[in-house]
Amino acid sequence: MTLNFIRIAVKKRVTIKAKPATSHISPVPGPLGWFRMFMLRVSALCLTVFLGLSTAQAQDLRSALNEQSFPDYRVLPVSVLSPIIRETEHTEPTPALTPDVLVPFFGNPLLMDEVSGTLMGRVITGPEGNVLLGQFSPFLAQDLPLSENGLYTVFREGDTLTHPVSGEYLATMAHVVGVAKLETPGAIAALTMVRSTEEAVPGDHLIAHKAPSRNAYLYPSPAELPLDAYVLSTFGIASGAGGYSLVAISVGSQDGIQPGHLLSTRYPEQNILLTSKVVSPARRADNCRITDAKEAVYVRMLRCDERLPSQRELLGRSAELLRLPEGHAGELMVIRVFDRVSYALVRSAERAVQVGDRVVSPGT
Repeated sequence: MTLNFIRIAVKKRVTIKAKPATSHISPVPGPLGWFRMFMLRVSALCLTVFLGLSTAQAQDLRSALNEQSFPDYRVLPVSVLSPIIRETEHTEPTPALTPDVLVPFFGNPLLMDEVSGTLMGRVITGPEGNVLLGQFSPFLAQDLPLSENGLYTVFREGDTLTHPVSGEYLATMAHVVGVAKLETPGAIAALTMVRSTEEAVPGDHLIAHKAPSRNAYLYPSPAELPLDAYVLSTFGIASGAGGYSLVAISVGSQDGIQPGHLLSTRYPEQNILLTSKVVSPARRADNCRITDAKEAVYVRMLRCDERLPSQRELLGRSAELLRLPEGHAGELMVIRVFDRVSYALVRSAERAVQVGDRVVSPGT
């Protein structure tokens, strides 16, 4: 219906004849002319309301129905566009580590300072006098605290963490050995080891097991702090911590460290001793041929507490002493923060991260 009406209006507008250029005064309409104009405006108003026309369509409709006027044309704004090169700064989205990725690393980190003053149970023995209690081994314990889920964390006192330079006490680690499930409560309770990393022994402690929080996200970001910290522990890995291993460092919340901070580790300066030795001295093999003398260079890394040889000793042994500079060892990400120490995950390692390596902010 709207299309038919617009078609009729357009045809009517086309048939409007232009007035002569010499005629500037419109004739005064008679009584019938006024009535006709009134009826046309009423018709236009009714059509506008019933058809739901816009303001622009209503103006065109009145112009088409009124023979003595022309449509009211409108000038729209004109935008001139031209091709140009637009540069926008590329920002990568902030990476986030989900709780499911972090759960395997949140279960073990524990300090004795956290559990001091709380009620702790004690492992007594196995049902047959066993002293090594591995996974699925039943055992007896006493003085158990209340656990809502019936699970207990089994641990023992670990290493004492001290600052390697000042010797100041920082914290005492708790060495977690597994998780036990309560089978029979009582003054002497019966439990079973349901998960273990090593055997529990009589005297180990038990506290109520808390499931790792699954609501904590980590947003890795470089730590912009003036740090000069050290690696305190590699959790029993004598050869050094590699990728995705845990280490303890000598800074905590008191130093501004937060979970998710990225840090760099640097191995210290080292002294190496180069010694030349003859491994195949000249000797007569037979009457026709004499073997050639050969030399080999032996390289030995000197320990930090080892005495350096004097210049006379070096000349007498045909040796040379070299000092290697400090170098980059790996990248760390802090996953748990305590007051004065933190636990960090080794994200990447160019060499094994050792106890005593320096920990600094990235880029320093």
